[in-house]
Amino acid sequence: MSDALQTLADHLATKSAAVVLGSEIAFGELTVTVGLGQISSFVAFLKTDPGCKFTTLVDITAVDHPDRVQRFEVNYHFLSMYRNHRLCVVLGTSEDDMVPSLVTLHPGANWLEREVFDMFGILFSGH
Repeated sequence: MSDALQTLADHLATKSAAVVLGSEIAFGELTVTVGLGQISSFVAFLKTDPGCKFTTLVDITAVDHPDRVQRFEVNYHFLSMYRNHRLCVVLGTSEDDMVPSLVTLHPGANWLEREVFDMFGILFSGH
């Protein structure tokens, strides 16, 4: 499975070189880090690219790191049923940043983004 994940990581790094800040394979899952301003375009790419087809948004959550400048990490978990892959996309944000909403790409994000707001106070545009 790690060969397939490495192939996916290489594909993402090649096709989205300006967006992907880093990637890591651990515990049988690929995690990709992107910048705050690129999350919407990157998720659209993940959903439509024939090599990805991450059409299912499984979850959105966040982690609070009070000692960091970018205090929060927002974690998006995707599933590609077509490729049988899971992907975690991570972005860092501070308390003052507004995170772009994914509702136009994944309508189910509405509830998940509201839950993250209730838990951490992270603001998503469009809410």
